Amino acid sequence: MSPVKNRATGQPILVQPRVVTVDAPTATLSSGRTYPVLPHDLASDILHFSESNYAKQYFSTHRVGFLFRRRVPVAQMMSWQKTPLTTPLLALSRDLNKHAVKVFKVIQYIMGDRERINGKLPSEHLSQPASLNSSTASLSSSTSSNMLEQERWLLGEGLTHGEMRDEIYCQVMKQLTTNPNTESIFKGWQLLCVLLITFPPSKNFEASLSGFIQQHTAKQEGRVDVMAKYCLRRLSFIAMKGPRGKPPTTAEIETASDAAFNPSTFGESLDAIIRLQERNYPHQKVPIILPFLADGILALGGTKAEGIFRVPGDGDSVSDLKLRIDKGYYTLDGVDDPHILASLMKLWLRELCDPLVPEEMYNECISSSKDPEACVHIVERLPTINRRVVLFVVSFLQLFLDDRTQTLTKMTPANLALVMAPNLLRCNSDSMAVVFTNAQYEQIFVYNLLLHLKCGEVDMDYTPAHGLGAVPAISISRTSKSRTRRNPY
Repeated sequence: MSPVKNRATGQPILVQPRVVTVDAPTATLSSGRTYPVLPHDLASDILHFSESNYAKQYFSTHRVGFLFRRRVPVAQMMSWQKTPLTTPLLALSRDLNKHAVKVFKVIQYIMGDRERINGKLPSEHLSQPASLNSSTASLSSSTSSNMLEQERWLLGEGLTHGEMRDEIYCQVMKQLTTNPNTESIFKGWQLLCVLLITFPPSKNFEASLSGFIQQHTAKQEGRVDVMAKYCLRRLSFIAMKGPRGKPPTTAEIETASDAAFNPSTFGESLDAIIRLQERNYPHQKVPIILPFLADGILALGGTKAEGIFRVPGDGDSVSDLKLRIDKGYYTLDGVDDPHILASLMKLWLRELCDPLVPEEMYNECISSSKDPEACVHIVERLPTINRRVVLFVVSFLQLFLDDRTQTLTKMTPANLALVMAPNLLRCNSDSMAVVFTNAQYEQIFVYNLLLHLKCGEVDMDYTPAHGLGAVPAISISRTSKSRTRRNPY
């Protein structure tokens, strides 16, 4: 039945779960998570096939020589070069040609293959030039700051001009191919890590980029394999999520550059997050970020805040707190708005590597959404850590359901279900008609959990508690090394 007919008859649309072949070879991330990869030979064949087809349709024609102007083969065009580009790699709109040429200079600068941009030293691009008495450390800091700003400009180009995204990815791939400098390769993969938290490639180029990354998952020299495995997972995630609304801050760029080696509290699997916190919070049965944010919401008067979980917190403040948590600082210093914490809680749930309710149980959730008893039974059958996170989140939301609190927050059970359903359930369909049709059943499922799930009676070994100040004001510094790290290999 078509999505339109399903909507007309009031039926959810079942989604075909992604099938993973059991016997397929796998690779392991630094977080311990495994994922299937293609055999190396097959990945190579797919890469060459994808590149050739993509090249025929999208690559611009490059020629060399003064008299005969012979055509440059794609393999040569996609190999590292020290000199700047004079034309884009891909066929772009004419008004973007100069942008593409400048982007390549910035990529060379970021990777350490270029000391100057437009004939100027990096320090000359700063608004205030370094004084004659500046120390070497100060000059180094200024150069690093300028590099981050240049990188942020590059990311902004990709967000502003969608046509430029494949060009940027192609340029980075080019500079990573046959590059003679190990440190330059390392920085190039760091740049790729940052690109993959900012915007995806086009659907036409996604297979080529994936094949390129796949080829490097076994390259241990310079720890390229660690970054390639991370990039492969980020590519899968951002291809579904889509581009950011604005360029990441310089602090976010530094964190993303180092993310392959310092797993984040955000965007990881629940198992990886639990392992990440085991040393500092060995007795916590849910990720520590949840009680930290929940207790903070209560402490800042969230039960009296109109539109809590619906009204977004200030975007910059949310990003700042996210970075602070990623560095191990669980404090509310400077945070006085519960909407910031509520927005970050939703963001954490939404960015989990795998949905809180596994894909193989999604169809059962939407099919049984109108049966409260069936909804509760589904929660009881979730994997242990997933179940406990659901119990924590639902029990916390249930604090907002008494009549007095609803009068102040204007958030009824139906309103809470509306804003929280996309964070608990994830429809993996590419069809917007399917997504919109199933959204109402996702909301009904969450609504029934809010009203009927007795969170203290589901798990004999775990009873969620709130308002206990679960996280003391401690800090565990995780210094970013992304722009100062030297590759030891």
